[in-house]
Amino acid sequence: MGGTLPADRPAGGHGDRLVMLGVNGGPVITPQEAQPAIALVVNGGVYLVDCGLDTARQLIHSGLGFGGVRNVFITHHHLDHTSGLPGVMLHGWTARPALPSLDIWGPPGAEAKAAKLLAGFDDEIALFAAGGGFGSFPAVTGHDLDLPDDGAITFVMEDDHITVTATRVFHGPEVADAYAYRFTVKETGKAVVFSGDTAAHNANLIALARDCDVLVHEAQDNSAIERIAAGLPEPRGAELIKHLFEAHSSVLELPAVAHAAGAGKLVLSHYTPMAQPPEAWLAMALPEATLAGYTGEIIAPAALDIITL
Repeated sequence: MGGTLPADRPAGGHGDRLVMLGVNGGPVITPQEAQPAIALVVNGGVYLVDCGLDTARQLIHSGLGFGGVRNVFITHHHLDHTSGLPGVMLHGWTARPALPSLDIWGPPGAEAKAAKLLAGFDDEIALFAAGGGFGSFPAVTGHDLDLPDDGAITFVMEDDHITVTATRVFHGPEVADAYAYRFTVKETGKAVVFSGDTAAHNANLIALARDCDVLVHEAQDNSAIERIAAGLPEPRGAELIKHLFEAHSSVLELPAVAHAAGAGKLVLSHYTPMAQPPEAWLAMALPEATLAGYTGEIIAPAALDIITL
């Protein structure tokens, strides 16, 4: 068992890899932190898991750009996971190389997002299409994934490079549909699982992540929750405490989750409820790995870090 703080930044590089575009969770914008978005890069193709506010700019900062992006997989419809979609579509269109098309996969509502999200930008799109030299706007297609309530692992999609399956996870009673995804790389057989937002230990997630090479799991510092909530008026403070405790996963629980799944590597992400250095997250997780008997590598990335597959 070991701990790692990736050092490769900015995120150029070659080969199949994860690029951690944004690793901080929550809808509040914080200085110098990016909201949830991870790029799985396979054979030069870019598969985005979630699309927080900063995704378009982080694609540029990372060196990935928009030309390889074809798909976005939304874990659930909290705005910190979706508010970057307009920027990716609009500025991806005007980029060079441009975003050629986009498929949005996610819980029910993904199809409506694809159809309606840009309605307020009709004037801007028409102006640049007529006189900006950018051509037609890329086709955007939404796919509603209505996964079975019993938690069965369900096929989502495949292309020449990857196969994607998914399952339901619990993210609080108010979130009707929250999903975790598993990507299997056809050429190498490597499997990467993304937990989305969920409370540990989630049996559906553990089944989906069985013997995966990399488990990317949300991480929460429960010791900071009451301190954060203290600045809110009631009943908002109590509501936030309830949601965070019942719908998210303590970083202290994650090595045991990875051990139960047989995951080769555990990658921490979606840090909540406040930004902390990656070193702090790693320091919380490592002693728990010893207690849980987890012998895989634990990685605490910062935004734009690269994790090779």
